[in-house]
Amino acid sequence: MKKIEFFEELKKVLEIEGEIDENTNLKDLETYDSLSNLVLIAFVDSKFKKRMGAEEVVSITTIKSLMEIIGLENFE
Repeated sequence: MKKIEFFEELKKVLEIEGEIDENTNLKDLETYDSLSNLVLIAFVDSKFKKRMGAEEVVSITTIKSLMEIIGLENFE
C-alpha cells in the first residue's frame, strides 16, 4: 500500500482532521482515545491481516511505530 493511501485511510477510520505523516504522535491527537485503539486493531486486521496484541497497541506512539508493527515491507 502506498504511504499516502495509508495515511488517508487512517485519517478516515480514526476521524482525524488535518494532515498526518510518519512522525505524527497518535496519542497527541484530540480525537485519539481508548476506542481508537479498538478501531486501529480492526483496521490493521482488515487491511493487512495482522493481529495486534495489547502490548503492541500500547507501544504505538507515532504512525511510523504503527507502520513498523504492521511491517514496513507493506508500504511503498
